[in-house]
Amino acid sequence: MKNRLRTCVGCRGKFNRDALLKVVRIIGDDGVKTIKFDPEVKLQGRGAWVCANKECIDKAKKSKAFERALKARIEENIYEDLLCV
Repeated sequence: MKNRLRTCVGCRGKFNRDALLKVVRIIGDDGVKTIKFDPEVKLQGRGAWVCANKECIDKAKKSKAFERALKARIEENIYEDLLCV
């Protein structure tokens, strides 16, 4: 299987997944959408990727890129988790 490039929601650059951080939307059995930071890149669900630098994370937050990509509201703690990596 060839390694597909992912697009950063902040800078819109294309990178290997090793260079990016993943946020995923999971829909539970009750239909509730849950947004999680996936540092191990193992969760199933709709994912959005961002470069592992403060500039891209801030740009994605300001432009609400994660909310558009995942079609869900993003809590502030997700951005804090991304910045701590």
